[in-house]
Amino acid sequence: MKNKLSYPLLFINLLLSICLVGCQPNHVESISVDTAMDSIVSRLYLEKDSEDLSQLNHRDVLDFLRDEEKDALARNYWVFGVNQPVRVSLMRDKAQKEIPFWLSESGFQLTEMVVKNEHATYEVWQKHFEKGMVRLGINGFDMHRPVYFISVTPIEKINPLEIDPVFPENQQFQTMEEGAFTYHDWDGLKIKEVPASMIGEILFTTIRGRAREAHLLDAFRRTEFPSGNHADQLLLTWEGSARYSISIQCRTNPQAGNVSLEYWQKGKAQKQISQAEQFLMEDRLLVNDRYINRNTFRLDSLLPNTVYEYRIITENGNSSDVFSFKTAPDSIEDFSFLWFGDMHNDMKTGGMYQKALHRFPESAFVLNSGDLVGTGLYRNDWDQFFGSLGKAAAQTPLMAVPGNHDSQDGLGAWMFREMFDYPKNGPNKDFEEFTYQFSYSNALFIMIDGTLPIKEQTTWLEQTLKSHPAKWKILTIHFPPFNSKEPYEDIQREWLPILEKYGIDLVLSGHFHYYMRSKPLREFYDSKHQTVFVHSASTKGKGYEGEKSRGDFAAIELPNDYMYQKIDISSNTLKLQAFDFNGKLLDSFQLKK
Repeated sequence: MKNKLSYPLLFINLLLSICLVGCQPNHVESISVDTAMDSIVSRLYLEKDSEDLSQLNHRDVLDFLRDEEKDALARNYWVFGVNQPVRVSLMRDKAQKEIPFWLSESGFQLTEMVVKNEHATYEVWQKHFEKGMVRLGINGFDMHRPVYFISVTPIEKINPLEIDPVFPENQQFQTMEEGAFTYHDWDGLKIKEVPASMIGEILFTTIRGRAREAHLLDAFRRTEFPSGNHADQLLLTWEGSARYSISIQCRTNPQAGNVSLEYWQKGKAQKQISQAEQFLMEDRLLVNDRYINRNTFRLDSLLPNTVYEYRIITENGNSSDVFSFKTAPDSIEDFSFLWFGDMHNDMKTGGMYQKALHRFPESAFVLNSGDLVGTGLYRNDWDQFFGSLGKAAAQTPLMAVPGNHDSQDGLGAWMFREMFDYPKNGPNKDFEEFTYQFSYSNALFIMIDGTLPIKEQTTWLEQTLKSHPAKWKILTIHFPPFNSKEPYEDIQREWLPILEKYGIDLVLSGHFHYYMRSKPLREFYDSKHQTVFVHSASTKGKGYEGEKSRGDFAAIELPNDYMYQKIDISSNTLKLQAFDFNGKLLDSFQLKK
C-alpha cells in the first residue's frame, strides 16, 4: 500500500500552536493543546527523573495534569462551528488500549455500530450538539497512529449544514460511504464497511500524525550526539548558484552564543567574516538536548572554479577545524558526483559515505533520493545521521529530497527543511526546499518531493525543463515510477509525457530496498527516448524484493545491502557505476549523446 501525502501538508508546528480565532471559550483558563503540552513536559522534566518519565502510564498523566491543561486537552484538539444542531459520530480504533479520557465525560455514548477500513475496526461513539461550537479532545497520551476520525450530520436535515470555522485549518472532507478514505496522508486506506444509518454524513478526514500532539507515554527520547558549545554537524549545500555561492550550516548549543564564519581563498591571506542566520530549534521530547541553534551562512559573489577554506567560531571562542570547498566551474567541464539512496541514519551507511568520498575525492557533490533518517520528526535521528557522516559533509555539498520517512504521518518534512538550506525555486511556498532545481556544468538536476501532490508539481516541472536547457537532465524523486514491487502509475501517467518531451536522461529513486536499473524507456514503453530509471537504497537491505512478474522493464535487479553509485558526466557520455560497501563494482552502464 502506498504511503504518500495527497493533500497540502499541515506542518507540526502550525498544527500544534495555531488556535482558531473565536474558538476559545470565555473562561480564562482555556489554553491551546500546544501550550498545555509545553507546560506539562516542562513540569515533568522538573519533577521526574529519566526512569520516571520512561514508566509513565495513563493514570500517572491524568493525575499530573492541572485543571486548565486537562481542559485544553479535552476541548481544543478539534474545534468547529455548526449552523444547526448536529449528531457527531466518532470512530475510535478498537485496538487502542486506552479510551480518550474525555470521551465519556463529555457525553459521548458508545453504540453497537462499527466502521472498518483495510487495517482497523472502529467502534462508533455518538453525541448530539446544539448550534455553535463543537469541541473535541486529544486522541490519547500514547502514539496510536490510527487516530479517531468523525462524521457529522444535521439532526433535522432541513437546511444545508454549514461547518465554519474549523481548527485545524485545511480540513479535508469526504462523504461517509464505502471507498472514502479516513486519513488524508494515506489515500489508499479506504473505508470498506459503514453502517447504513451513517451513509452520506460529512466525514472529517484526519492525519495519523495527530497522535503525536499529546504523546507522553513511551515518548521521551535521548540523543547520542548532544550539542555543545562548539559548532558541529557542519554541512555544505547550495541555496543559490553552484558557481558563485555556497551555503554552510552547523549546529550549536544555545549557550555557545552568536556564531561567525571566517573564510578565504586557499593560498591567500585575506580573510572575510560572515555572521550566522541563527534560529532556535526545539524537540520537546528530547530529554538531554531539547533546544539547539541551527546556524546558516550564505556566501555569495564567490569566484567560480575556486577553492575556499573556512572555519566556524562561536562567541565563547571555540573554533572548528579548517575545511575547504570548491565552487563549480564557469564553463562546461567533465565532473562526477555520488548518489546515495535510503540511508535511515544507519551508522554503517554513514561510514560508507565517508569511504566513498575518500575513494572519489573528485566528487563535486552528493545526491540523496530521500529517507535520510528513520523518523524525520525525531531530532535524535538527524543527530545520528550527521554523526554517521563525520566531517564528510563539511567539504562536499549534499543535495537531497525528502522521502516518506523524512516526511512522516502527514506532518510534513519541516525538520528536513530546518536542517538543510536548499533553493526556493519550487512550484510555490509550500514546496520551498523540498522541490527545487540546480545546475552544475552542462547538467540540470530536478529534485522533486514525491511525498507532496504529484499534479501540483507538473506545471513547474515542465516550465523548468523548458526554461533551463541543458545537455544532461537528471530527475531525483524518492518513489520509483517503475519498480517490481509497486509501480507508481500516477507518476507515470502525469510525468512521462513531459520526461519524454524534454528528454530526461536519468531518474534516480529509492524507497524499495533493492537495486533496479531499467532498460532504456524506448525498449519497454511506447517511446523514442533512452531515459533510464534506477532505484537503490544505501542502507541494509530487506531481502530481495524484486519480481519480474509486473513487467519486462528491468535490465538488472539485485538484492540491496549497503551500496552507492558514482556518476560521471562528460560532454557526450553519462556513466553510472554501482558499488557495494567494500568498493566492489556491482553494475555499470553508459548513456551516449
